[in-house]
Order: sequence, then structure tokens, then C-alpha cells
Amino acid sequence: MARKGGARGDSGRTILLVDDSREVLESSGSLLEREGHRVLRAESARQGIDILRREEVDLLLVDYFMPGMTGEEMINEVRTFNKRVQIVLQTGYASEKPPRDMLARLDIQGYCDKSSGPEEFLLWADVGLKFAKQVRTLEMGRQGLRYILDVTPDLHRIQPLEDLLRGILFQIAGLVGSVHSFVAVRPDKAGSPDATREPDALLAMVEEERDLVIHAGIGRYEGHSTLEDALTGPGLDTLNSALHDGAINVGATSTAVPLRIGASTIGVIHLDKASDLMPDNLEMLHVFANQAAVAVQNALLYQMATLDPLTGVYARKFWEQMALREIRTAFRFRHPLTLVVLDLDKFKSINDEQGHLTGDKALETVGRILRESSRSSDVVGRYGGDEFVAVLPRTDKAGASVFCSRVLHELERHDVKGPSGPCKLRSSMGLSMFSPHDFNMTTLSRPIANAFFQNALQWAFSRADRQVYISKRAGGHQFQFSDQTDWPDPGSPQTNLESGPHILPLSNEESK
Repeated sequence: MARKGGARGDSGRTILLVDDSREVLESSGSLLEREGHRVLRAESARQGIDILRREEVDLLLVDYFMPGMTGEEMINEVRTFNKRVQIVLQTGYASEKPPRDMLARLDIQGYCDKSSGPEEFLLWADVGLKFAKQVRTLEMGRQGLRYILDVTPDLHRIQPLEDLLRGILFQIAGLVGSVHSFVAVRPDKAGSPDATREPDALLAMVEEERDLVIHAGIGRYEGHSTLEDALTGPGLDTLNSALHDGAINVGATSTAVPLRIGASTIGVIHLDKASDLMPDNLEMLHVFANQAAVAVQNALLYQMATLDPLTGVYARKFWEQMALREIRTAFRFRHPLTLVVLDLDKFKSINDEQGHLTGDKALETVGRILRESSRSSDVVGRYGGDEFVAVLPRTDKAGASVFCSRVLHELERHDVKGPSGPCKLRSSMGLSMFSPHDFNMTTLSRPIANAFFQNALQWAFSRADRQVYISKRAGGHQFQFSDQTDWPDPGSPQTNLESGPHILPLSNEESK
């Protein structure tokens, strides 16, 4: 059991004493505790082995002669499950010192004659702890490099920016063992991630003359959105210095790691960890930060190319291509697929009576609700104006009804504040569904022309859009299904659409 005490501060090291003499355990343990070490005691080899299996120990000091199991026998068993702990063997009599070949055979770091007095005992303890520090440093370096190599593919996969930022924080906290950290980004560098979502870590991104915005935080930083709320005094000074210098800055209580692309700093990571960061830790942080910065930059570019900046859902060109992919998949594997068209009720009156800024808030709220109500496999996009589209793969009529009911319910809960008071959000939705087809796939010509899938998407959109107006005429804030669930004839990709204009022009790229 560890005991407090000693004139020196906490060394952060743990030593296990194993000796069948309680007097030796107490006297030797007291010496080590006065040096600031945490000391565990065991009166037998078996008890010591049990402790080593459940505790992280830097140094093992073990008596050579003990009843039941000798120190040599204990060491042999320990080395079967713990190669890292440093070991010093103790003997009670000079004539019983183990020979030098035993040191190599047992893989131990030395032995100590108990009769030599406390100074030699502490000297051997210092030698063992020095070896332990070197072994731990090498092991941390190997683990850190392995960790960076393992997480790099995940950093660079396509994913939402806010998910990437939270992932970076958890990964860097795991790399250095920090439990309180954050990452912040400047607004125009971060695009439009949802700032109301509860963060799991804290990261900030930067641009000249702009304030940093926290997008993720773990530990005591969870829930903060501004640096002023999260940091004061030395921590803020450390972060600002890192931003100014473009280099990792280790302060008295924290570390700031800038995210840099070339000469530009796009973000910064704050860690509540400083005093025990060694040069190898800093080198690993530098390597990881370089990888993270590239991943963040790629995520920003991807977000700019694929997301509607106001609503956060997919931009039209991108969701059309994603929708075509899902329709091809549904046709190939005979899965149900539902397409939803959503149109805000009386949106024009919101703009006219409350102003276009309020209208933008309404659209932004609808986009957030659609994102939160959909699955990761769903494709949610903005068609234009106040009209949105959702493609729901592997979703039949029952599943689509659940989705639409959830969206309607959330709209009722989220009024938008305007200059003249709150605006109620209401929506009419139309749905069209493709049921699993019964075409004979072996008789279809291959490859199936991309025009067929374009036509199928346009067909589904036209049917769903018609149901939107039926919903509006029925009083609004409801959803209606199209009765038709058939696919166009794949043998005739130019099948005429239902009466009405072709309202969904698509590209003519070949199917891949």
C-alpha cells in the first residue's frame, strides 16, 4: 500500500518493495517515500506478482531469499508478462551475491547488498528509476509513432468538419495523456459547422483580425464556445504566443499546438499539460499537428465544395450526384428507396414581414433539423430557395413516415425569433418511393445507361413535388405519399415523365 510522506515533492514514480521482513519493508519504504516516490509493499513473491499484474510499476526491489518463492523465481515469472519494469535484486549477505552472469540471465538492472547502508540502497534505486525513465521514453516514442500511423488514415477520410475536430482532440489527448484540452477555429475558416452542438473536445481555427471560436472541448473545457470563457492568464498567454510564433509553446501549466499549412496558421490546440512533456512528446505533437492541419484544410475545402453555406446540408450539384449513386444502388440490390421534398409553408410572409435575415435563420434552422433527423446514410440537400430534398436509402413507407413525423415535430419546437416576435416554422412534404423491382436483371443490357438513373431521379422528384402542393392545399404542415412506387422501364431510358415540367435538370455524365 502506498504511503504519503517525505521532504521532497512527488516524483511521479512507483516502486514495489518485496521482502519477507516487515522491518525491511518499513525502513526501506520510508527512505523511498522521503524521496517523493510512491511505494507499494509485498511480504511475499506471490503477493508482489499480484500487485505487478494490476499496478503500473517503474521499479521492483526484490529480496533474493524468500520462503515459498525466491527472488530469482519471482523475476522469471514476472518477465513472462512484464518486460518493462526495472528490477534490482537485494541480498542480505555479501557472500550470497548473485554472480554477474545471473544479472544478464534474469534481465535485471543490478543488485544491492542490504548491509551496505541506506546511501547505496538509494543509489541503486536511482539507477533503476533512471533506466525506467529511459525505457518509458523509448516506449512512448514507439507508441506515439505507432499511434500517429494508425490514426492518420482516419484523419484524412472524408467526414464532417466538426467530427474531424472532435476526433483530433481525443487523439491528441490520448497521445500525450491530457484530459483537459480544446481546439478552436475562426468562423470564416471553419465554414458553417453547427455551433450549438455539444462539443466533445475543444479546438480553435484562425484568420487575421478574427476571433477564435472553440468547436470541440474535453474535460473541463466541454461546453465552452469562446476563449474568453475557457482561458485566462497564463493559459491564454501560452496560446497567443503559439499563434504569434507558429510553434508549439509549453507554458507553466499548459501547451499550445498551432495547426499550420505552410506559413499560415489555421488553428490551435490547447492542452492542460506542460511540466512532464519531454522532447520526444513535443516532436510527436509536431508530427501529429502537421497531419491534423492538412486534414482540417482538406475538410474545409470539401465542405466549401459540397455544403450549402447557409443551411449546412448538401449543395444542389453534390446531392444530385449522391442521389444518383443511391438510386443505382437501390436498383442493383432491389432495396426500397424514398425521396422526400420539403417546402416551408408561408416562407414568403416571413421574409416580407420579419425581413430576410429572419428568413435566413428559418432556413438555417430547417437545415439543422434535417441533418439531426436523418441518418448518416441519408442524402439531405437544398434544392433552392426554401425547398429541400432528402433521399432515404433502404427506407420503405413506414420508415419514411417516421422521418417526416420527426421533422414536423422538431419544426414545431423551434420557432425563429424575428424583429416582430417569434415565427412558427411549418412545412409541407411530398414523398415518392421506389419499391424493390422485379425486372429480370439477366436480360437487361449492360451497362445500364446513366440516363435511366437520371430519369428515375427526375421521375421521383416530379411525383414528390406534386405531393408537396397537395399537402399545402390540404392545410400544410403534413406529408403526402405518391401512390406510384414503380421504376421507369430500364429498356426505355427516355420514358416520358408524368405531366408537368422537367424541374430537375441533371448532368449527363456516364454511370461509373
